[in-house]
Amino acid sequence: MGNFLTVKHWVTAFLALMLSANSAADALCPKPRIELPASSLPEALISLGRQCQVSILVPTSSASLYQLPKQTLSTGQNQFEATIEQLLEGLPFSYHRIGPTSFAVTPNKESPPRSEQQSSKAPEEITVTGQSLTGSHLRHYQLDGYAPIDRLTREQLELTGAQTVADVLKFLPAISGNSTSTSVSQQDDGTATVSLRYLPASNTLVLINGRRIIGDGYNGEATDLNTIPLSLVERVEILKDGASAVYGSDAIAGVINIILRKDFEGLSLDSYYGQSGAGDRETESHHLTWGRHGERGHIMLNLAQYTQGSIMSRDRNLSESADSRDFGGTDKRSSATPEGFIALDNGATLTSQTSNNYRDWSLEDRYNYNDHTSAVTPLKSNSAYLSANFDLSDNLLLFAEAMGLRTSAESTKAPSPVFTRFDNGDLTIAADNIYNPFNQTITDVRKRITELGPRIQKNRTATWRLNTGIKGVYNQWHWELNTSLQRAKKSEKLSNLINPLALSQGLKGPTSCNSSNACTPINLLGPSGSIPQEQLEFIRGTSTTNSRTRMESLTFISDGSLGETRAGEILAAAGFEIRHETLTSDSNDLNGLSYIGGHSPGATRGSRTIKETFAEVSIPIQEEKLWLDGAVRLSSYSDFGNTYNPKLAIRWQVLEDLNLRVSYASGFRAPTLTDMYQKGYQSQEFIFDPCTSKSASTLTGCPGQSDSARIQYLTEFGGNPSLTPETSKTLTASLAWTPEHIEGLSSAVEIFNIQQEDVIGSNPQFLVEQNAYAGLFSDRVLRDEQGEITKILATRINQGRRTIRGYDVALRYDLPEDELGQFKLAMNISHMLDYLNQGAAGLPEEELSGTFVDITTGGAGSLPEFKANAGIYWSSNQWKAGYTVHFVGSTKETYTHNDKIITHDIGSWFSHDAQLSFNPSSRFRFSIGVNNLLNTPPPLAVTATENNFDHRTYDLTGRYWYSSFSFSL
Repeated sequence: MGNFLTVKHWVTAFLALMLSANSAADALCPKPRIELPASSLPEALISLGRQCQVSILVPTSSASLYQLPKQTLSTGQNQFEATIEQLLEGLPFSYHRIGPTSFAVTPNKESPPRSEQQSSKAPEEITVTGQSLTGSHLRHYQLDGYAPIDRLTREQLELTGAQTVADVLKFLPAISGNSTSTSVSQQDDGTATVSLRYLPASNTLVLINGRRIIGDGYNGEATDLNTIPLSLVERVEILKDGASAVYGSDAIAGVINIILRKDFEGLSLDSYYGQSGAGDRETESHHLTWGRHGERGHIMLNLAQYTQGSIMSRDRNLSESADSRDFGGTDKRSSATPEGFIALDNGATLTSQTSNNYRDWSLEDRYNYNDHTSAVTPLKSNSAYLSANFDLSDNLLLFAEAMGLRTSAESTKAPSPVFTRFDNGDLTIAADNIYNPFNQTITDVRKRITELGPRIQKNRTATWRLNTGIKGVYNQWHWELNTSLQRAKKSEKLSNLINPLALSQGLKGPTSCNSSNACTPINLLGPSGSIPQEQLEFIRGTSTTNSRTRMESLTFISDGSLGETRAGEILAAAGFEIRHETLTSDSNDLNGLSYIGGHSPGATRGSRTIKETFAEVSIPIQEEKLWLDGAVRLSSYSDFGNTYNPKLAIRWQVLEDLNLRVSYASGFRAPTLTDMYQKGYQSQEFIFDPCTSKSASTLTGCPGQSDSARIQYLTEFGGNPSLTPETSKTLTASLAWTPEHIEGLSSAVEIFNIQQEDVIGSNPQFLVEQNAYAGLFSDRVLRDEQGEITKILATRINQGRRTIRGYDVALRYDLPEDELGQFKLAMNISHMLDYLNQGAAGLPEEELSGTFVDITTGGAGSLPEFKANAGIYWSSNQWKAGYTVHFVGSTKETYTHNDKIITHDIGSWFSHDAQLSFNPSSRFRFSIGVNNLLNTPPPLAVTATENNFDHRTYDLTGRYWYSSFSFSL
């Protein structure tokens, strides 16, 4: 494993062992000990449920008769059961599990004594956790049956060995399509996003503590997960249901709610180090958390540092070359080579061997740009988080939280290529250019300017958030008034590019380019190394982009009981939110032209004000059997108008251990400020043009056969102020079974159907195909007389619709503990039945289920029919171990090669992860682990534009070892 542990890591381990030598046995619930004040039994259960993050149901009429002293409970080996057994010892009550995180406390068959004051009213069963769920503002009695929610506890997060939120989520079965990624090489800006239900990331809403957070600074389309340090996360709740009626825009596919740590007491230090078996992607993280309770309040501080090393494309067999023919793929190397591709008037194409010595150019001369690209981008982040709350009175709490984070990423790309016929500006080489030996004007030269060195892209992000407010209880109604200020500042610098204006001038003859006008003639017709420093400095360019995003919000929520019927209590919630968003982005383009070898994000200036009101209700129809839930949200946007979104659900407790839920939800995604107001974004996009095939003469939109060696085309994106929101209708049904006669077993099946209309898109691949095959979009796909594409204008439009159907299956079995310890088994499966996509009105629907089309060419990414994980987990005394298998099903991709349409099977993929941890004391934990134990590489994706695989679905790292230490004081 090489230099596996850094000095900093070993120092942390040594201190941890010294400080924990005489401590008690460790257990997490998530705390090693539970402190309970002197109180009644229901009040003690309230405190226990909150600290152990479970829901407990109890008949208060009988439990309130018992007063308990102040006590400290040991949580054993992270077993809630062991803790509640201590609490109930000697009391005439027992407990049983009614869900994965729900328990019921009931009187034993022998009736407990009754007080004379006890009401003859039937016992009222209440929840004692006093918390709401993701997907609802209500405080529900049965947390496990209300909505299809996956929960990842802190213990589960630690078992993954992940150090970022994106790494935690990447292989979850519900995460598919355009999913998380921190490893984009050619277009990486250091951000990571997540998508649910196979939809783009813009259709998944990410919350922190149930509150909306600021979007990505450049595009504003989705939340950057890299702005959330994992060390702060207490748990992650994943709502796999439409939730626009509860949260507003973006919650079409679902919600990722990241719950941060709170109520932490003491001092905790954590250290992590890992690296791949190949000796790269060295990753370090170090965290310090301090918290203290006072008589009337609590304060907590967290400091975190994270560093991720790089992987170069050349250091993995699959990605070392853009020519994947050895793996059964195609040659995607570039026709822009260091020796040059030179097209003459007589049809000859030459390449330079030495000065003024040329030979015929061939396809085998193409350039392998993967020699220089980073497949995993190095990333650094530093963050600070402070939270505090203060009890103003018994029913009034003042709270505040502040977070600041800085990230930096630096990716490497191959040296800049020049395509004189297709790049920005007039790049014709004059016949009298002093370096032109051919005595003719030359329009088509493709050259890789290796003398400039690799392109270096540096991204910097500074984000801060401040949430503060007051909450309390009035007449049994909970209420909260919260205000939020959020800012994000991002910058991008891409160096070693080419200034198209300077290059254009330098390619002209002496009359246009001479010393009197400070012009340096440029030689694009020589061999590699023939461009001297003086010429390089004349054409060298650097693009910079800066963006600033702001969001301010004021939110009020109140929830409580509207009263009771014979069937039970009617729960309700209502509130309003006022939000203001602003985005300003600028880049240093050259009179609307992007630097050659880079991309120009252009400029975006926009702002909007959103005013929303919402309400929610849960009505019992039959006592403890049937409920009707409803929600509605009215949203008013200052730029495009109003929208109204309802949600209805029926919950039926079919049997005591069988719960059925059916819901219908209307959803929407508002066009982002970038969607509406962006101008001048230019990029060289990877696109297949059907006019490059030998059958081009038979295609309606092809004037002739264009150059088959081209794979990138100048594309200009843009916003559209006339956009309307994407809308959706979501139908879900879930069946949860927790058999009482099989203690520890829980299972759930969730079926979903999502129909989405008015999808916002700017798909250049779609425009090119429709232009070539049907002659459409000639005003957007600009071709010259030979049929070569000179520019693609891809303005965003509401262009299509999609329908997605599938189901999820979840199984979990906690076996009884014996002398070997306790074993837990878990399995999650996601199966996509249909992904019907209509690119534009009037076009037929396509079935995309089980296919891969790279999103950089306008596709939806990998859409495997099956995605799953399964694991076995063991704990005994001071030891814990876990073994997890991740599975991604096979997909198919279609491409044209040598004028033949080829369908390629992208094979299924398994990754095996294992971890072992040792807890010698309550203050110390040591873990070692390995991800991708069998060192299985990703499957080949021929049409992937980068590194020959889909980096949004698979991981190129290979076998990866890590260890971590944590201790507390």
